[in-house]
Amino acid sequence: MDVEDLYALIPEFICSEGCYECCKNFGVPSRTKVEDARIKKFLKDNSMQPGEASGQTCPYLDETLPEGGCSIYPVRPLICRLYGTSPSYLCRMGVRPVRLLEEDEEEEIFYLYRKNFF
Repeated sequence: MDVEDLYALIPEFICSEGCYECCKNFGVPSRTKVEDARIKKFLKDNSMQPGEASGQTCPYLDETLPEGGCSIYPVRPLICRLYGTSPSYLCRMGVRPVRLLEEDEEEEIFYLYRKNFF
């Protein structure tokens, strides 16, 4: 199992346009060494510098982007992908995916995450 296989278990979640509530209130997203390496490679490949957190705002939030929001979206870590899709990480703005993960699915995702990437 690679990290993309794990990410494929998470329902697609589309934020409301212009909403960055989660990016502004949770600080630097946690990530594994695998995810950190992916982020560093993405930054290097795109001639970008690592971001710096400001208060509780994610260092990779860039509201000036045309598509808005996450400057590392293709390689964002699990916690960012999981937000809004599971009972434990519901979107504060009330946005939901077509299908919310069941609690046992969320547990399985975290089990696989710990087993394969820590």
